Amino acid sequence: MLHIIRHSGFNSNALTLCLDTALAGDAILLMDDGCYNLTHPSLLAKCGKQTELKVYFVDLHAKARAIHTNQAAVSAIDMSAVITLIFQHENSITWS
Repeated sequence: MLHIIRHSGFNSNALTLCLDTALAGDAILLMDDGCYNLTHPSLLAKCGKQTELKVYFVDLHAKARAIHTNQAAVSAIDMSAVITLIFQHENSITWS
């Protein structure tokens, strides 16, 4: 399952709901304001505990918001990789 988060967990419950639902082997894609979640304590804790959960973020969206990360548990991708990621997963859900 691909979980797409487009909103910040600092002002919505989308991140919390996603993290409560995501299973090992799932992927999370942070885009738009969802990139603010790169610094959210809940995401950082989940990434530290569950290595089977893959987390991606759109690099251009993070840079536009002056968000920088050096976390090994998350991967920066471009928009063409977003399309590839969507097609790699049979199911997806957008949390908003």
